[in-house]
Amino acid sequence: MKYNFSNGLVKIPSVGIKTEFKYSGAAIDPPAIAAKSEGIEINALGGGLNHSVFNGDKFVGGFGPTSLFSMDYWTLRKRSEQLFSENLYAAGLIERLVTNEINTGLTPEACPDEKILGFKPGDLEDWTELVENRFSIWANSAEYCDFYGQNSLGEIQRIARREALICGDVLVVLRQNQATKMPQVQLVSGSLIRTPPDSPRKGHKIKHGVELDTQGRQCAYWVLQDEGTYKRLPAFGEKSKRRIAWMVYGAQRRLGELRGQPLLSIVLQSLKEIDRYRDAAQRKAVVNSILAMFIEKSQDKMSTLPITGAAVRRDKVVDNSNPEAPRNFEIASQIPGVVLQELQAGEKPVGFHSQGTDINFPAFEDAVICAVAWCKQVPPEILKLSFSSNYSASQAAINEFKIYLNMVWNEWGGNFCQPIYAEFLISEALLNKIDAPGFLDAWRDPAKMDIFGAWLWCDWYGSIKPSTDMRKMGQGLTLAVENGWTTNAQASRQMFGTKFTKNIARQRRERELQASLLRPMLELQKEYNISAEHLVNVARAMGGTISAQTEEIEDI
Repeated sequence: MKYNFSNGLVKIPSVGIKTEFKYSGAAIDPPAIAAKSEGIEINALGGGLNHSVFNGDKFVGGFGPTSLFSMDYWTLRKRSEQLFSENLYAAGLIERLVTNEINTGLTPEACPDEKILGFKPGDLEDWTELVENRFSIWANSAEYCDFYGQNSLGEIQRIARREALICGDVLVVLRQNQATKMPQVQLVSGSLIRTPPDSPRKGHKIKHGVELDTQGRQCAYWVLQDEGTYKRLPAFGEKSKRRIAWMVYGAQRRLGELRGQPLLSIVLQSLKEIDRYRDAAQRKAVVNSILAMFIEKSQDKMSTLPITGAAVRRDKVVDNSNPEAPRNFEIASQIPGVVLQELQAGEKPVGFHSQGTDINFPAFEDAVICAVAWCKQVPPEILKLSFSSNYSASQAAINEFKIYLNMVWNEWGGNFCQPIYAEFLISEALLNKIDAPGFLDAWRDPAKMDIFGAWLWCDWYGSIKPSTDMRKMGQGLTLAVENGWTTNAQASRQMFGTKFTKNIARQRRERELQASLLRPMLELQKEYNISAEHLVNVARAMGGTISAQTEEIEDI
């Protein structure tokens, strides 16, 4: 649509932009004025005005209307909660992700930087072993690590991850146990983080329950209480500067978004429709199973009504709820079976043949599930627990899922686990349970952030998905280690999710036990001149284990 204007201030209703322009007597369309207001140069060619503004359309109106979204977090959360409770696809998607991402909980592998801290390589191996063991003891003690005293840290991680995926985010609060002086973890549902009617502090503002300071940083969270009041939880202690509360999100956020969207937000209607289709197919199968046959009439005569007449039984029910005035009710109850006798002339029973279910439903279900899996970066084989017999295809799906898991572990470990680990390490150092020279001094000195970060450096790992062919994977990793393409530590983590140094220490103890078992048998061999082959057979029959390196064991 073209318009003729004079110089001055105009408003184009279809664009909604006010702009000032220096042109008159020519036809100008709304996109031209919008482009001018955005600082886009419009060239005058041939005495007229010719412009080209790219907005994504390959032809006029090709993209369709442009929507400006304003997030309704409350509705998205409630619909996601409803779908998780009543939709098996939504519940399966969330639970499958939690099982694979968190499983028994992410575990730390302390990696303090010895070079930055001024130690020689290997000096801190015993320190890392001590810290990991002490953290595991604390994390597995529900009464000490959980504010409510019910769950271990691994269970808390599963609850937090599930809540973050369903509601979009969850608030993590660190409390201090007065008896142990150690941190305790408390979770607050994201649905309780709301904007209060009270005014924020001077220069601060509150959006969706999150308070921002003058620099736009999250400084506090407002939690709705049971009695209807609001409680302010600061992100950091005003005096101690220690972390108190922070938000953990279930999905990726765009820049500037303060709250997280539920994982199911983009597939809410898709999962709702497939569930409706499934219910309709089930109802169809149930109805078809009830209709065993029908009576076909070939002559225009009065029907004997054999099905309805014989299959309905008249009964009487007495209501004695009021002893003074009992009431009788006539009811009809259905009889499961019926025998047909002496049908009217021209009547014959015909069997009711039907497929019973919708043959197109499996294809429709598979297409929707694959689309949902692709949208959430999860291979369909993982989501459906349906793997091909082809090794390469199954391994490719597992490898793609490992890429996704590594990303989730990095984000979840950094956003949820690392702040808890930092508070644990600070508490342990304050209680003199661990020796970390310079750690507490660097804690409150921003100029020594490298020292503080070097002590806190930690990698987080979850449950490793086993290979579909251990032999092939083991041979490949052995070749990689021998050629220096990877390390034993990385191979141990990648294949079994265990720490190489701990494996070596345990193997050493196991081999010492094997040696103590073999020592008396080797003495018998020397004393009675028994062959090594016979000794091995005897040991196996007794349930023992014999190493192939018999000569090396004899020298022990």
